[in-house]
Amino acid sequence: MNLALIERVRSAWEELTHTPLLYTPADAPPPDAAWRVPLEHDGESLGWLSVERPAAELTESEMVGWLMLCAQLLAEALGERNVAGGLADEVLASWNQQSFLYEILKVNAARASIEDIAEKISALAQGIFRCENAFLAFRDDSHQVYRSVRSLVVERVDEYFDLLAHTPVLVFNDRVPTFLGVRIPLTTAGEAILGMLGAEQGEFKARDRQLAESLAEQIGTVLDNLALQRQRTASLRLEQELEIAAQIQSSLLPARLPRLAGFDLAGIVVPAYQVGGDFYDVVDLGEDGLAILMGDVAGKGIPAAMLTTLIRAELRGQVLGGASPGTAIARANANLEPDLNRLDIFATALVARLQPYQKRLTFASAGHTASFYWRAALQSAEELLSTTLPLGIFQDSLKAEQTITLQPGDLLVFYSDGLTEALSPDGNIFGWSGLKEVLQAVHTATAETIVQAVLQATDLHRRGRPLSDDLTLLVLKHDWPSGLQSQRSFVFPVEMNCLRQLEPLLHAVFGEPARVPVVENWQIEYHLAMTEHVSNIIRHAYGSHTQGRIYGLLSRYADRMVFETVDLGQPFDCKNWPEKPRHHTHWQDLPEGGYGLPLIRAVMDEMYYERRTTGDNYWRLERKLP
Repeated sequence: MNLALIERVRSAWEELTHTPLLYTPADAPPPDAAWRVPLEHDGESLGWLSVERPAAELTESEMVGWLMLCAQLLAEALGERNVAGGLADEVLASWNQQSFLYEILKVNAARASIEDIAEKISALAQGIFRCENAFLAFRDDSHQVYRSVRSLVVERVDEYFDLLAHTPVLVFNDRVPTFLGVRIPLTTAGEAILGMLGAEQGEFKARDRQLAESLAEQIGTVLDNLALQRQRTASLRLEQELEIAAQIQSSLLPARLPRLAGFDLAGIVVPAYQVGGDFYDVVDLGEDGLAILMGDVAGKGIPAAMLTTLIRAELRGQVLGGASPGTAIARANANLEPDLNRLDIFATALVARLQPYQKRLTFASAGHTASFYWRAALQSAEELLSTTLPLGIFQDSLKAEQTITLQPGDLLVFYSDGLTEALSPDGNIFGWSGLKEVLQAVHTATAETIVQAVLQATDLHRRGRPLSDDLTLLVLKHDWPSGLQSQRSFVFPVEMNCLRQLEPLLHAVFGEPARVPVVENWQIEYHLAMTEHVSNIIRHAYGSHTQGRIYGLLSRYADRMVFETVDLGQPFDCKNWPEKPRHHTHWQDLPEGGYGLPLIRAVMDEMYYERRTTGDNYWRLERKLP
């Protein structure tokens, strides 16, 4: 037994791990230690290696792995009857490899910079390969980093990159200095090489080549982990910056919209990403009414968000200074055009001024999406087109503007192209037709409910497809007091499973009832009538056509609940209109089938139907509150 070799291994272990390695001879009882492994060669027991406690840098499983590897190497050496000097060198070379891997493990755990890693590994490689100089180099599209034990000019590094471009390992023993190089495999971006120069023994041997190839994978893992950590850190930093930018951008939106007698106002911005290039603002002008601002910068993310802040501030300053909408647009363009032109970007913008006492709205649009104008008296929709070119196209801009006088029930919808350009899964846009369809159905609702309905319609159109652009929507309605207490909209596909949404809708508007039988029965009957009505639309108005929509409003007034629906199905044959219920009975006693309309008529106090000139079916069902 070569005890000197055992002592050398134990000494090397303790120097490496700072923990004692114990050897127990084969003729002694096995050690009572937490971690122990046997030394065996060809079935012959040579003793035990054991450790009382693990190294601080290692987990329990890693500790066992290192101990087993050490035992295998030592057992091979001890198993030979005569340990030659050459064999001992091989064992120590293997131990050096193990030491190198252990040091790489510590480098990997430290999460150092790539410069620190290159410096550490270069020093390790010089000692393990016993050479005059060693270096580790890394490069990608943006930069190159290398560290060497001794000075090395960058041109030589570039030369070695070229030599290893098409082969994983190279050995030149006929050069001065001799060279051993290996390409490090990476799964992340970039390329890396490890090189050793000037072997102390005169040349690099086959085992040096094998060792370099095996170590290259370990070094690659370290560099990949570093790259992934950097990406993760950068991603977290970007996410934090986006959150801050989103908070700032959100804080610039009106926290509370002004209230004007006879007018209703609601708006929303839905960014396609955390921050976007859309904005709207409502500026209170005191006795002069209010100004509505809207803009859309051509772009997304933080750059677009920064420009929206600039454009919003410019337009806001103009209207607060008393400029009319056309003048505000022209002045803003003159002030912003140099910056926008230099950045090679443009923006659309809209400024509208509402004078509530005169019922007058003046607006100017710099290339912004056409606004929707619903004339209640004519029951028709119009497009309000832009009056001049977008901001940033030319230095001079027209001061053109348009004025309209609002009548009770008139509706104005300002929006960005992210609304009409919302895509369905098959690539169809929501379009003006989609917007017109939903607004024709719910134009009698409050501004907030109209916003809800438009978003519901675009969500149904997209069917889970994410927004490709920011969506901004602002609704202004000239209305009269109605005594409305609560209201919700819905947009259903022509599918029977939509009926399950009616009950939570009723709870949201009616409120959770007190546990009073008359109130509970009232709510059950109302829900039953709603369900029967919508199912009738699906079965009879649309029949085999499943691509339509059902739009609706549920409204609570002081004394009644009103359920309104609009569909584009077949018209209802008024010959089937029941004059009165066929017989007086409790709703639970009605047989299934053939009693849809009588059941609804039995529940509702009023039931109204109209085939409108816009080509849709309008139903209104009313019932007095219990």
